[in-house]
Amino acid sequence: MSAVRQPFAVVQGTFDTQGSIDQTVTDEIVIALCGPMGTPLHSVAKVFKELLEGNDYKYEQVTVIRLSDLIKKHSGLPKTASTEELIDAGNKLREDHSSAVLAQLAVNEITIARALRAPPVEKPRQLTFSGAEEIVVPAPPVRHCHIIDSIKTAGELRMLRSVYGDMLHVIGVYSPIELRIEQLKKKNEDEHVHRLINRDSGEEVKHGQSVRETFPQADFFLRADTNTDAELQQRVRRFLDLMLGTRIITPTIAERAMYAAFSAARNSACLSRQVGAAITNDKGDILATGWNDVPKAFGGLYQSDNESAKAVDDHRCWNKDGGKCYNDEEKDLIARTIIARLVDKQVVAEADRSAAEDVVRKDTQLRGLIEFSRAVHAEMHALLNAGSTHGSQIRGGKLFVTTYPCHSCARHLVAAGVKEVYFVEPYRKSLATKLHPDAITEAEADAKKVRIIPFDGIAPSRFLKFFSAPAIGRKDPTNGTMRKPTGRPVTGITLEAIQTLEGLATKGLESLLSNPLPNTQENA
Repeated sequence: MSAVRQPFAVVQGTFDTQGSIDQTVTDEIVIALCGPMGTPLHSVAKVFKELLEGNDYKYEQVTVIRLSDLIKKHSGLPKTASTEELIDAGNKLREDHSSAVLAQLAVNEITIARALRAPPVEKPRQLTFSGAEEIVVPAPPVRHCHIIDSIKTAGELRMLRSVYGDMLHVIGVYSPIELRIEQLKKKNEDEHVHRLINRDSGEEVKHGQSVRETFPQADFFLRADTNTDAELQQRVRRFLDLMLGTRIITPTIAERAMYAAFSAARNSACLSRQVGAAITNDKGDILATGWNDVPKAFGGLYQSDNESAKAVDDHRCWNKDGGKCYNDEEKDLIARTIIARLVDKQVVAEADRSAAEDVVRKDTQLRGLIEFSRAVHAEMHALLNAGSTHGSQIRGGKLFVTTYPCHSCARHLVAAGVKEVYFVEPYRKSLATKLHPDAITEAEADAKKVRIIPFDGIAPSRFLKFFSAPAIGRKDPTNGTMRKPTGRPVTGITLEAIQTLEGLATKGLESLLSNPLPNTQENA
């Protein structure tokens, strides 16, 4: 799609380099919703649309792109298709084309929408720079927002991020399981509700949905539970004010603590995953942080104190025996030992030994064991650090952790007196609530137990961008007063490259778009 063109900026007959580059920066934004099945994503999309089109933000056009409609369109499904039929059809499209095909179709819709509202091409003026040819750039685009409802896979998210970069804002919407089940039952999905939720969370198929992998990568986490519409609007408005820089907003206690947890996680050299944690007292003051890594003699964990530190003194897994995971090694040994005994007893044939080992290793609870890791867990590291300096303040405090705590850490948090735990990334292997239902709950309303609750607020990955003062400063140097907000995205980027990337993203759709299936929605 070729851009609308106009001349480069000229200041008193001189080529204005910075002004010309600034002209390419777009006010256009793309919002992608992501959330577990049964979450009120359509309602959230409606709130975003109404607010953006209102007088506070004055977006000229807000378009909602429902991926379920695109599935129906390109799979020939009727308008009345069930949720399970939509999941199957979406998986089939991914299998036949690519894991990101639905994101590519959304990009195509955005490209078409921009073309339809493009103003007439202006004739560029001749510039008289010595030896220079006439050069033109895209005209500033109108304020347009595209809301994608909703993405389900990491492939879809990766595609959208690759095309739109900082122009994309992913909203992770979450509702308690009880409310999600209730919503699905209202849609006549009663008998299949638990199977649908499990499929949506993470299918064990190559091209299936996996919200649990996609959701943690959101830019803003929005908990939609029993709050009123006014409360939901207030929280969405806060996000929009931060995204568009319309007023000065500082982080909440939870946002500050979770950012500290994510920052702490970057200290970890664990081969499996980086996890970080931060503990606050009952007033919200951060007592300590922690991360997962290997302990060293006489206290603390191994870390790189400076660039000259000798690698020979670092005994973390990456630096031992060629960089191997000792937890995986022990689990492999257990799998081989079990099958060896079964082969000896002639329960398993020798010819099936290798296949049987794979089954035990990958398809049993052995896969989730973490008992043999050399690393101290982030939650325990944070507890130890806080205990050494602020021990009495842990009781009644809160823990913010990047990943849902394992059952081992959870029981220690209970014993330490931690009141609430907030997490971003789910951890399905944790047995915390199963083993300790008397002490641990995921129900936010149950104040009689230690609550493990999804984090709500600006994601740590957007913390610095959203909460930093603008590069030009907040104060007008001419009169010392606060600058008037521009209302433009703080993550503004040039549209010039975006349109090239959109073309690349949609190029692979030629076979799908050139052979549309019969539209059965009309006859549904």
